[in-house]
Amino acid sequence: MRGIPSAFLLFFFALVFLIELISYFGFWLLIKHRSKKIRINLTILYLLISLLSTGLLLYSFANPEVIRQARNYTLFYVVITVSFLNLLPKFIFSISTILSFIFRWLAGKRSQMILITGASLICSGFFFVIVYGIFVGRYQVNVRYENLYFDNLPEQLNGFKIIQLSDIHLGSFGKNTIVMEKTVRIVNQLNPDLLLFTGDLVNNFSEETIGFEPWLKQLSAKYGKYAIQGNHDYGDYSAWPDTVSKRINLQQIQSSLTDAGFILLLNQWERISVMDTSFSLIGVENWGHAPFPQYANLDEAMKDISDQSFKILMSHDPSHWKSIVVPETDIPLTLSGHTHGAQFGIKIAGIEFSPIWFNQKHWGGLYKSNNQFLYVNRGLGTIGFPGRIEMRPEITVLTLYRTTNR
Repeated sequence: MRGIPSAFLLFFFALVFLIELISYFGFWLLIKHRSKKIRINLTILYLLISLLSTGLLLYSFANPEVIRQARNYTLFYVVITVSFLNLLPKFIFSISTILSFIFRWLAGKRSQMILITGASLICSGFFFVIVYGIFVGRYQVNVRYENLYFDNLPEQLNGFKIIQLSDIHLGSFGKNTIVMEKTVRIVNQLNPDLLLFTGDLVNNFSEETIGFEPWLKQLSAKYGKYAIQGNHDYGDYSAWPDTVSKRINLQQIQSSLTDAGFILLLNQWERISVMDTSFSLIGVENWGHAPFPQYANLDEAMKDISDQSFKILMSHDPSHWKSIVVPETDIPLTLSGHTHGAQFGIKIAGIEFSPIWFNQKHWGGLYKSNNQFLYVNRGLGTIGFPGRIEMRPEITVLTLYRTTNR
């Protein structure tokens, strides 16, 4: 179990055991008045599901390199899917079971059964929400529109339309091209002036792009399509036999983008000419938090850009914006991805919230600080949990306007 502390493993499986044990008590309260045959059958089914889920987890933790080094993610996604479907509803149900005994002590047995029954219905609903997110939600591509206004936008760029894509994670789709087919159709119907991809083409390996080349090539924009790299594109999450293998993998990922017609900006900038004006498109390599390497060099990327030029920055990690971009530059628009919105969100009265907010304040959508904007795309693919719950795959349409035309 290399790389996984024994103390963590003991704590984790102790927690799993407690969740299974306590939720079983609650389950028994629900079925104890059923016939003996029904009780036996339901108990056997419950135990089989618990043993399957726990067995998969034990195998995964006992053989981390089997999953970590696998070029096929099927086993990984099976383990994650089964674990989510089994443990998350049971976690909620186990808490409800504990509370039910307090209710029983305070208000009697009937109150306990009302709470247990209600909790079982809620957890069943939660189970089906997870199923929906895995088998339906992750394929429901959403188009988000934002109109952005700038004092210093050249008149010729008024109404300039940018489409942003991010975090495709082709390995999460296997050989399923549904999301990419939808994305190509939507993007080309929208007829953007510029197409920008803000990183994480793959999960780890260059061969994940095989079979998706035609769809990447079909993406088009009037003034071209540009890309940067995300943290997963460097291969830092896999153990390589040598640095040469890792470098070749990265080069092949880069070639997949350039062969598809993307221009890669690796700590570089490009002058985009539109009619008789131009603006500066800047792309940095991944700006990550320790312990992962810092590849981004914004100073190098902006070298020789005119102070008067309108600037757009592509930087995969949105934390780069508040840490460096806002305090040290005058870049009016930064585009990022990386967070996926945790692939889970809640919408209440038009307000959207994701639990990733506790770790990443700028997790999705539009943000502004003084005269500088950040847009964080929620991504197209998935990583870890193979689903999306109220956090649909995103295509972003950003239209630029001069403030005077607002």
